Amino acid sequence: MPLVRRLDERRRGDLGVRVLRPWDLAVDSKGRPALRPFEGGRELLNKTIGVFERLDPRLGSMVKDLADESGTKNPDGSMRSECLDLDTRKGKRPGGYQYMRDRVRKPFIFMNAAGLQRDVMTMLHEAGHAFHSTLCAVDPLVEYRHSPTEFAEVASMSMEHLTMPHWGGEGSNAASNGFYHSPEDLSRARRVHLEDCITILAWIATIDKFQHWVYANPGHTRSERDAYWLSLDTAFGRGISWAPGADGASGEGLAEFRAAAWQRQPHLFSHPMYYIEYGIAQLGSLQLWLKSITEGPKAAVDAYIRALTLGGSKPLPDLFAAAGVRFDFGEATVKRVVENVSQELERLD
Repeated sequence: MPLVRRLDERRRGDLGVRVLRPWDLAVDSKGRPALRPFEGGRELLNKTIGVFERLDPRLGSMVKDLADESGTKNPDGSMRSECLDLDTRKGKRPGGYQYMRDRVRKPFIFMNAAGLQRDVMTMLHEAGHAFHSTLCAVDPLVEYRHSPTEFAEVASMSMEHLTMPHWGGEGSNAASNGFYHSPEDLSRARRVHLEDCITILAWIATIDKFQHWVYANPGHTRSERDAYWLSLDTAFGRGISWAPGADGASGEGLAEFRAAAWQRQPHLFSHPMYYIEYGIAQLGSLQLWLKSITEGPKAAVDAYIRALTLGGSKPLPDLFAAAGVRFDFGEATVKRVVENVSQELERLD
C-alpha cells in the first residue's frame, strides 16, 4: 500500500489536480494518446514470435507451431487458424482465453485484438498458458495436464514479466519484430505494466477479505455490508476522493458508487471464494522475474519450462519449487517483490 499511494500521488502531480477522482486512474497521466504497438492479428502474432524468440528460442518455436499455414490465407487479412483466433470482428464474443483440447492435445488461443497495449499483454499472457498446455501434453493422465489456478497463472503472468526486455524489437528489423519502437513508448509500456502488477495485488486482497466477511456473516444487512466495504476501501483502496466538490467543481458526491464498487468484480457472483489465486500467482511470477534479474533470463526460463512440464502432477508447493520460487505470500515475500518493482519503476524514470 505505501507504493500504491506513492504511485497515486505521482499521478496526481502529473495531472496537476488538487485531488484524484476515480476517472483520473483511467487516463495517461501525461495526456498522451494510447500506445499502438501493432496493426491486426497477423502482425501481433509475428511480433509475438519475435519477442519470444529473443527471450528463448524454445518458446518462440512453440508460438510458431500455433500458426499453421491456414492462418495466413484468410482473405480478410485476419489471423485465424486451427490454434488461433486473434482479431476482433463484428459478432465475435468478447474476452480472451487459452483452451487446451485434450483429445488432440493442442492449445487454442482466442482474443479480440484491436491494436492496443492491453492486447499485447493478453497475447503474451495466453501464450504462457499455451506453453503450459504444450509442455505437459505428453502426460497420459488428462487431469495431470491441468494444474491448479495458483500455478496455472504463474505460467501466463511470468511471460508478461520475462518478455519486458524484448518488447522494443532488435536490429534493423526492430519495427517488425518488436512492439514499441521509441524509447519513450517502451518505457511507458513497461511502467504501466509494473504499476498494474502492484495495484492489482491490493485490489485482490480487498476482494478476498470482503468475501470472507460476507460468507462469515450471512445475516448481515445492506448497510452493514456497505460499511464493511468502505472500511476496506479506506485501508486498501486507491488515493482518490469520492466527496462532492473535491476537485473544486460543484456537483454531487460519489458515495453511493464507492459503496458499490465491489460489484465491479464478477468473481464474487460467479465464483465464490475464488480470486485470491491470482494474487498468489502474481507473487510467484514476480519472483520468477526477480530470478531472471539475479541469475539471468536462461536460468529463469529453464526453471519455468521444468515446472510447466509437470502439469498438475505435483502439489502446489512442489510446482512453485520446480520453478525456483517460493509458495509463500507472507510479508517477507511481498516486501522483496514490491521493493524490486519500486526500484525498477525508479529506473524507468
